[in-house]
Amino acid sequence: MTAPPQPVSIRPVGFDAEVTPAMDLPAVLGDLLRPALSPGDVVVVTSKIVSKWLGLFAPVGVERPDLVLQQSDSVVAERANDSGTTRVVQAVAGPVMAGAGIDASNSGDDRLLLLPRDPDDVARRVRHEIAEILQRPTDFAVVLSDTSGRAWRGGLTDFALGAAGLRPVDDLRGLPDTAGRDLAVTVRNIADEVASAADLVKGKIDRVPVALLSGLESFVTVDDGPGAAGLVRTGPSDWFALGRAEAVRAALGVAPGTPLSAEVGIESVAPEPLPDRVARAVRVALTAADRVDVDQSAPSDDGVVIRLEGSDPVALGRVWARLEVALAGERLTGVAARDANGVCLTVRD
Repeated sequence: MTAPPQPVSIRPVGFDAEVTPAMDLPAVLGDLLRPALSPGDVVVVTSKIVSKWLGLFAPVGVERPDLVLQQSDSVVAERANDSGTTRVVQAVAGPVMAGAGIDASNSGDDRLLLLPRDPDDVARRVRHEIAEILQRPTDFAVVLSDTSGRAWRGGLTDFALGAAGLRPVDDLRGLPDTAGRDLAVTVRNIADEVASAADLVKGKIDRVPVALLSGLESFVTVDDGPGAAGLVRTGPSDWFALGRAEAVRAALGVAPGTPLSAEVGIESVAPEPLPDRVARAVRVALTAADRVDVDQSAPSDDGVVIRLEGSDPVALGRVWARLEVALAGERLTGVAARDANGVCLTVRD
């Protein structure tokens, strides 16, 4: 059951030291929090300073695209751009985010910072070490926050990468609304709301990596709790495990994030000429390795004409079907005509 609403205060915690692996970060946090930390408070710590403290710097010499794949459990979407390829992935740290959360801002040098592989475990460690330093019970929560974009929404917001001592969700299902009807789907994501609220007083430019929230006693627990890992939707509950183009290509055997995906070509973030999109669809279709000859005409007012020819009608039909699917993945349609020698598809944007 949810608690009655109460005022919530958000305070920045002054922190101007440069974090290094040699620093005792929990001790520093404990000293900063000592005069202000009260039972039921939530300490929100930017994950970047935790990564610095843990020495999670990328190996020298590894290119960023390769590093992103190394720090990913799966690729959700990928797009080519002027500087290479941007990938939205499920990071080994848990969340689905761009570039696996790898970051260079405020790192202190040119090295890239990685996210901790078990953010909840790190949050538990920081919480217990602060409590030990302050010689008090674990009557407060710790949230590790990071920044990410969201599907269907512009801009960035902070979310809970890891959590300890916080009830991460407030399940209101089955409770009556103001009209007496039972709520059916309302499960509040408290952990992400806490992280996002804290970012209002934190920030990369202002170099304020820690915030203290008060007034959330009803969500703070003495035990460490389930953490934030369970907030990531996976399996049947994940309706968006792949992007539009990636789902089509994966169904045709071209999974995102693989060498084959790079070989056939990745859709660009910028508008592309029709012949380039058609040629990419042809390459995807031909990964079936059927022996079919393909000829693509120059673009005309009627579109781009693709001619498929082959002596094996089964192979010809298979490539024809795969090509129509691959074209759909490019948001293109083709009008097919069959003759004695093969198939012609006229493709229009």
